[in-house]
Amino acid sequence: MKARCNIGGFWVAAVVYLLSVAAMFSSTSSPAALTGEEIAKRIIARAQASSAAQSKHQQYTYKKLSINEELDDQGRVKERKEKVLFFKEGSGSLLAMKVNGKALNATEFRKQEEKAAQEQVRIGDKPARRDENWEKYLTPDLLSKYQFKLLSRTNYNGRPTYVLAFQPISQNLPVKQMADRLINQVAGKVWVDEQEYEIARAEINLLSEVNLWGGMLGSLKKFYYLVDRTRLDENIWFNRATYGDFQGRKLLDNTHMKLRSESSNFQRILPMSSR
Repeated sequence: MKARCNIGGFWVAAVVYLLSVAAMFSSTSSPAALTGEEIAKRIIARAQASSAAQSKHQQYTYKKLSINEELDDQGRVKERKEKVLFFKEGSGSLLAMKVNGKALNATEFRKQEEKAAQEQVRIGDKPARRDENWEKYLTPDLLSKYQFKLLSRTNYNGRPTYVLAFQPISQNLPVKQMADRLINQVAGKVWVDEQEYEIARAEINLLSEVNLWGGMLGSLKKFYYLVDRTRLDENIWFNRATYGDFQGRKLLDNTHMKLRSESSNFQRILPMSSR
């Protein structure tokens, strides 16, 4: 069970890193085509400007329902974990948890509560307090991996939005770290807010099978991830809903996981003087 959770955690962490790929397309400020150099400059400038806004995320509280399902080879649910978390100042605490529809007893809940307090979303070996904090991963090296195309302009959630498609610039991108094996093989679409250049929605999928250590450790055959985001205030965006479908092999065992989450009840924390 522990090994299974670890491999699941790796792909979820890779997802967070992949979201920074989607965020790079949020720098198109007009329908006119931009060169790669112009896009890179806008991306870096945007990332630097966004660092100050990250502290504003901690001014909100919200609840998050997270569901993790493990499926068998026939697509039937083998195990289902359902968690309800409360986020404040960028960190989450466990409110409730069910396994296969049954609530945990007091002892099991305390163990999971302690585990939730210790775990943070990870990219490589570096913990991150929030999965919305993508900006620090936007680098020229990341930008250089993809080509993109402006598909259309639309209205998404009442706001003018660009729709872009992206894909790797080459089938033989260099692999410098484990996550690159996945990142080099993904493509998708992003919906970008025209006014604030934030991701309103992203869909990411796998182009071809990804092997770990030549296939000896495992492989990823299916990878689909969707994120839908909501704007709470100027330059303040949160993930409202996510959905992931990941299928592959760990050593000799086939794995199939479906993950989804829904965040709600966003509340701004009032200053002490206003209470």
